[in-house]
Amino acid sequence: MRRRWISAFLVACVAAPAALVAGCGGGGDKGDVDVGPATAVPATAALYIDGTARPTGQSQADATAALGKVLNTSDPGGKIVSLIERQAKAQGHPFNYQQDVAPWLGDKVGFFFTDLTDNAQKGAAVIETTNAASALAFARRESGASATNPAPQTYNGSSYQTEPDDPTTVFGTVGDFLVTGDVEAFKAAVDAEKGDSLGDDSDFKDSLGELPSDRLGTFYTIPKTLIDALGPGQIDAQSQATIEKSAGESLNKPLAGALTASADTFNLEFVGGANGVQTPESPLIGDVPSDSWLALGLGNLGDTAKRIIDQLKESGVPNLDQALSQVQQATGTSIDQLTSALGDAVVYVRGTAEKKLNGALVIETNDPDLTGRLLGQLQSLVTLGSQGGVKQLRLSGGGTGFQIFDPTEVPQPIEIAQQGDKIVIGYGANSAAQSLAPSQPLSDSQTFATAKGQVSDLGADLFLDLPKVFKLAEAQGARSDPGYRRVKPYIDALSYLVTGSGTKGDQAELKAVVGLK
Repeated sequence: MRRRWISAFLVACVAAPAALVAGCGGGGDKGDVDVGPATAVPATAALYIDGTARPTGQSQADATAALGKVLNTSDPGGKIVSLIERQAKAQGHPFNYQQDVAPWLGDKVGFFFTDLTDNAQKGAAVIETTNAASALAFARRESGASATNPAPQTYNGSSYQTEPDDPTTVFGTVGDFLVTGDVEAFKAAVDAEKGDSLGDDSDFKDSLGELPSDRLGTFYTIPKTLIDALGPGQIDAQSQATIEKSAGESLNKPLAGALTASADTFNLEFVGGANGVQTPESPLIGDVPSDSWLALGLGNLGDTAKRIIDQLKESGVPNLDQALSQVQQATGTSIDQLTSALGDAVVYVRGTAEKKLNGALVIETNDPDLTGRLLGQLQSLVTLGSQGGVKQLRLSGGGTGFQIFDPTEVPQPIEIAQQGDKIVIGYGANSAAQSLAPSQPLSDSQTFATAKGQVSDLGADLFLDLPKVFKLAEAQGARSDPGYRRVKPYIDALSYLVTGSGTKGDQAELKAVVGLK
């Protein structure tokens, strides 16, 4: 869908959210679940998203503080409004937010999609209003329409008009909402507002009840409906079948998400599925070198490997049994023994220039004798097939390992080692030694400690040191990209990304937090 006039307006309503820091008041907790724009959203929508335009109290204070850090201003709402108004003026459709929008804008702005196939996305924006007539007048003025041109049409008691420069887009009022989208979506909004809507759906309301009441935004979908809406152009039939078989009934259960903020963070939380998940934090995530910009912890790697193999078997992956049999013959060990030997794991990457990039996969072994034997077999095979590019590693803490280096294949050596109950597969000279005994572990980093505290109830699965990521991107040439230069003043405020996952009640939960400097 193309939105010539309304795109800038919607950003003004949600991205600030403009009213949240412009002091427009309104909103607040209504006690019962507030379904907002979902009142005019079809219950069969593939995807629903909303944003709070008028938060109050602590939500407003936290959002103001967080946005102020990103925008480097004490008046982030005013700055965003100014940027949006400037963009609208440059596009030839100027408006004044305080005069033209604030007087009629309601508490929330929603979006729904009924079709997400390639080049055929269908859906609409549903905007709460306090004065539908004023909202409609604004829409007409910004689109270049008048009350009679293009000629209004009526569907089920609601009037709508086609946007003059975009015949695929219509706009009109549905109850107390301003709705703009393709004509099918507009009609669906009318039917929903007059009949059964997403806001009437008990699963939807139950899902909202699981989310923080102070959220700035909401996400809701039924995964199976969303996958079907993507169409074969974005997900092939075999992949869809694999997903459906592995996820089972969870695909038919609601998935809901919330955006919240604190003075120092932006937070995304998702809850859904038919069952909770067990994702214990890998204790190894804090043991990687302190200057790592990526650390991905994997709890109980062997159990994960077993589940994946079982899912692949159930999905009927061709030649899987033959491949597993070959692995067993080559190692002299059963698949069950191999997977049972694997404990917690972590992947890390460090270095902010291409030539200095290095990292490793570190795995705890539950059977050092077995993995040590397999490591020896691997070294013998690699040595036989090499041209002298394999050498023994000397590890200060004992253990065994070897390095493979062929500069015609990779710029840095590969190191594989085992010391005690740890196996390392590293990239870069000395990566094995640095993994086994870093001079300073990540757990000593204040940034990591702060990030980990944000998901302490779930356990940290992923940690990204964002300034180092951006530094690497700049070393790779990002500074010459106009788009990067435009966003750099804002991303400079970002400190880290951390995620955690686990169980909330009988559902799976995922939380992602972006920290601010």
